[in-house]
Amino acid sequence: MTRLIIVRHAESAYNIERRIQGHLDSALTPKGRRQARRLAARIFKHFKVERIYSSDLGRAYSTTAEIARRHPRIPVVRDPKLREIHLGAWEGMTAEEVDRLYDNGYKRWLKKPTACPIPGSEPIGRFRRRIVERLESIARSNRGRTVLVVTHGGAITALLAHWLKADFDTLILNLQIDNTSLTLAEETDRRVRLLCINDATHLSKKDHHEDCWHRR
Repeated sequence: MTRLIIVRHAESAYNIERRIQGHLDSALTPKGRRQARRLAARIFKHFKVERIYSSDLGRAYSTTAEIARRHPRIPVVRDPKLREIHLGAWEGMTAEEVDRLYDNGYKRWLKKPTACPIPGSEPIGRFRRRIVERLESIARSNRGRTVLVVTHGGAITALLAHWLKADFDTLILNLQIDNTSLTLAEETDRRVRLLCINDATHLSKKDHHEDCWHRR
């Protein structure tokens, strides 16, 4: 069995500005660094983490660095396969800018994301396969270990849709994944058992920040 602690990155400047990130990046905010430190304290109080995997995008890896600082001997793997979906021409824009420049594209996306391809973006099916296959590989190579994976809201939603055999559009539009929230799973050769989703009880009320997947 592999225990997977899957974490969304801490709050970034683009989260605050409500801009679409995808593969673009912005620095963690002071609140985001505080979120990461609170998360680290909780993780190492309750779990014996043996390896850390992180998306190579700056907002995720900066979150990882804050966590790993407490235990610098834990191996850290910086992995581009754990990136958020690439959102093409919309990256860096607000929802309002997308609607103005792309014929209400964001409003159309909100009705059914998989039916609204974004110019120049990574196909959603390809993105989902990339994330699921990488997590399955991590689980296989870490049998008997507790592993921390720092990634993105869309990536976590893709995993949950696969594990729960749920509709991706329904989850992406209705499931909240908070900054530095924990999704905890145990994976064996035969099944995945989800223990919690979007657990952010380590954060105080002022450290929460609401946003949607497309801004991650």
